[in-house]
Amino acid sequence: MNEIWHRERGRSLRRPEDPIRASVVSNEQIRYNEVRVIDENGDQLGIMPSKQALWQARDKGLDLIEVTADAKPPVVRFFDLNKWVYNLKQAKKQQDKKARENAIVTKEIQLRPVTSMHDIEVKQEHAKEFLADSNKVKVVIKFKGRELSFQQKGFELMETFISGLGPCKIEKQPEMNGRTILAVIAPQSKKA
Repeated sequence: MNEIWHRERGRSLRRPEDPIRASVVSNEQIRYNEVRVIDENGDQLGIMPSKQALWQARDKGLDLIEVTADAKPPVVRFFDLNKWVYNLKQAKKQQDKKARENAIVTKEIQLRPVTSMHDIEVKQEHAKEFLADSNKVKVVIKFKGRELSFQQKGFELMETFISGLGPCKIEKQPEMNGRTILAVIAPQSKKA
């Protein structure tokens, strides 16, 4: 790989390569004998040798971009390379934004079997806020040392905690997992 090195410090002055631009196959990188060509307006020009397609794209001041490599013969298109990369980046940005919006967040609330009733009420209020924001709540009761012999008290505490939340859906029933009791609570689905 050709890199420009800074003589004094031995660092590369080159910017890291853009992964989206690197994934686009265009112009001389297209090495097929024949390709199916689509012009800049979306009209099919038919099947022709790839060199002829590249010459036609250059005559129009455009680039030849591979659209589908899996087809027989591969599909290419006349398009401005910078505009193509920009459109791909915008589509990826929209896809990432939609994924972030649809992501379900799980909040965790930790208790101990010796937690006082006031602290349980405060944590219930936090859980209600999380559920109101359409987040799931993972309730964990941790046991230390000899507390492990009072598992029944932990399950009773979990029942008290869940019953104080109001309308909600228990996604994962309380169960013992090592030194913890774990339950997952989801917001009640809103039906119009």
